[in-house]
Amino acid sequence: MAREVRDSGEPLQLNAVAHRANVGVGTVYRHFASAQALREGLVEHQFADLIALAARVTRLRDPVAALREFMAHALALYAADEAFATITTAPTLERSETAALRDELAAAFDRLVQSSAGSLRPGLDATDLLLLLCGIGYSARMRPDKATDYLRAMLDGILADDE
Repeated sequence: MAREVRDSGEPLQLNAVAHRANVGVGTVYRHFASAQALREGLVEHQFADLIALAARVTRLRDPVAALREFMAHALALYAADEAFATITTAPTLERSETAALRDELAAAFDRLVQSSAGSLRPGLDATDLLLLLCGIGYSARMRPDKATDYLRAMLDGILADDE
C-alpha cells in the first residue's frame, strides 16, 4: 500500500498508508516509526539487489566491465527512484536495517572499485563514485533519454587514459 501511495504522487504519510490498507494508524506505526522510516523500508530491496549485483559482477574477469555493469544498473535505479538515491546519500537513517544494508552496499561497491583501481583516475574512491552516480541519476530523471550518454561521460572521466 505504501508504494501505491508514493507512486500516486500523494505525500507518503502513515495516515494515508493506513487508510489505503484499511488498517488503523497504530498498525502502521508499529512497523514504521515515521514517514522517513517507511521511505527507507520501501527501498531496502534495492540495496539488496545492488549488493547481489556487486557480488555477481565482482566475479567477472574484467574489473572495468564489472564496474560498468554495476554502475549502469545502479544508475537505472537512482534515475527511477529519487527516494532510493536520496536515502543512499542521506547523512543519517532511522532504520537500523536500512543502515546495515547501505553499509553492506558501500562495502561491496568499495571492493568492486578496489578491484578496478588500476584503471581509475587517482583520487577517486567508492564514495565519490556513488555520489557522482546519484547526481547523474538526478540528471537522468530530468532527461531520461540522456541517461546512457551521462553514464558514458562519467565513465570516460573516471577511467584512466589507457582505457
